[in-house]
Amino acid sequence: MKTMKAMQLTGARSLRYLEVERPTCKENDVVVKVHCVGVCATDLEIYQGEMIYFLNGEACYPIIPGHEWSGEVVAIGRNVTQVKVGDRVVGETTISCGRCRKCLAGSYNLCPNRVENGVLKKDGACAEYMIYPAHALHVFDPSISYEQACLLEPAAVSLRGIKRLEVTPEDSVAIIGAGPVGLLAVQAAKAYGAKKVVLIDMRETRLRQGLELGSDEIIDLSRENLIERAAALTNGEMFTRIIEASGSPAAIESMTQIAAAGSRIVLLGLCGGKQAKIDLDTIVTSDLDICGSLGSPGVWESVVELLETNKLDTASLVTHRFSLHELEQAFSLMERKDPSIIKIVIQIC
Repeated sequence: MKTMKAMQLTGARSLRYLEVERPTCKENDVVVKVHCVGVCATDLEIYQGEMIYFLNGEACYPIIPGHEWSGEVVAIGRNVTQVKVGDRVVGETTISCGRCRKCLAGSYNLCPNRVENGVLKKDGACAEYMIYPAHALHVFDPSISYEQACLLEPAAVSLRGIKRLEVTPEDSVAIIGAGPVGLLAVQAAKAYGAKKVVLIDMRETRLRQGLELGSDEIIDLSRENLIERAAALTNGEMFTRIIEASGSPAAIESMTQIAAAGSRIVLLGLCGGKQAKIDLDTIVTSDLDICGSLGSPGVWESVVELLETNKLDTASLVTHRFSLHELEQAFSLMERKDPSIIKIVIQIC
């Protein structure tokens, strides 16, 4: 029996570095040698036992975490034609059944039978090797490094939000939250032609990074009044498109105050079960269009192309690197809210 090293969560804060059986592929699957894994707030919440799925009554332990990843195909099933051995690949987190009404309509992110790699009912990428269905993989060019590519998953989440906004060259876009998803959304909004992009946060380091990545302006909530600054930047018209990427109830409560009449708002951030109060009267009287965006269905080819054509910079987001057995150290750093962190990457090989 061939074995591999992996990090497995057996319960809240119970993380083990162990040797497990190396996966073998079935006829429609491939085996991926994992190279890099991005660590995000979802991984931390799973480690802490606070993930939204727990709130919904679905436990996911034991599980190997890791849903932002890149790797190399090392074996394929006999029916696989989409990829070949040696291909450099990333994979969609949501793996759907492909047969239900949601899947057939293209909304496979809402498949009731779905599993989510490294999150729910499927072991993820914090291991030397991983099994994956071929249909959920996407090949990227060898000119792209594995470290760059492992952040294609959050980039895809951001791009899906931008596409739901239907951004045009006439739009002023506000992005609330300068985490990795927000910083990637800045770039996606510029790539899709937004007239003005404004990043909103209270962390100076993140805001400076946003300016370097293409944000036209910033609003620093630690020293500026949100509504006054938003009015000044838009000549009093406020924003025609807004992405909420912070998952902060306070941010959600304020977003209607900076929305232009007839604007569209997309929510990307989860509040972890916390409640937010929304001004329903403003939604009606300003004719606002508000929607959520779950996952990244239908955008992966586009986001790979953005990275390959240098319209997306993921490399500059990586601030910390750890090896696989140091994953718990990465979680500890995140829990301490170290201000130097933008993105942590686990280097598997």
